[in-house]
Amino acid sequence: MPIVTDTALMLIAAGILAIVAIGLVLMRRHSQRLHDRLAPAFDLGTTRRASSLPPAVEGLVQGYTCRYGIEQRSQYSAGGATLRIRAASPLRWRASRKDAASRLLASIGLLRDLAVGDEELDTRLRLSAGDAPMLMSLLGQQRTRAALRTLADTEGFASISVRAARADLKWSPRRPELDEDPTVLRRRLGAAVDLLAACGCPPLIE
Repeated sequence: MPIVTDTALMLIAAGILAIVAIGLVLMRRHSQRLHDRLAPAFDLGTTRRASSLPPAVEGLVQGYTCRYGIEQRSQYSAGGATLRIRAASPLRWRASRKDAASRLLASIGLLRDLAVGDEELDTRLRLSAGDAPMLMSLLGQQRTRAALRTLADTEGFASISVRAARADLKWSPRRPELDEDPTVLRRRLGAAVDLLAACGCPPLIE
């Protein structure tokens, strides 16, 4: 059995540290390139790199603090873009894109979809809320329904979840040609903050 000397162990450890260091440098460079590419989608001069893994950019849009990140595909997830917006909401609610599974479960009565009386929204989205009547009243307004339709029309829209102090949005699956395009991001950001404004959710200032 070969004997591993202290020198060999030191070389192995140095090699591992070098690989980790190179990986960190490459991640930071990728994160910086992504920031430089996506910064024009935010208000001028307000952006910063928020994270290197996963890469994320944070900035202001119409007064809202928005953190935009990109998740890679994996065996557990289709990946995609995520957006977190700091906003105050009196109502907890969620809207997600309907898929074949949710339609099947709803058809056999295992899921109950909240209908708001808008055929397009009721067909495309699953809606839920802690206070269903309040959400139905909110989405009964033409401005709010139009803003939600615009958001649902953004490429790859998957869901929005609104809580007391933030809104979380997702676009999936991972599509670099969309997720890393500043023009697409500008549409996503604009649609998201317009919906929050229409719902009476003002920005939270740190």
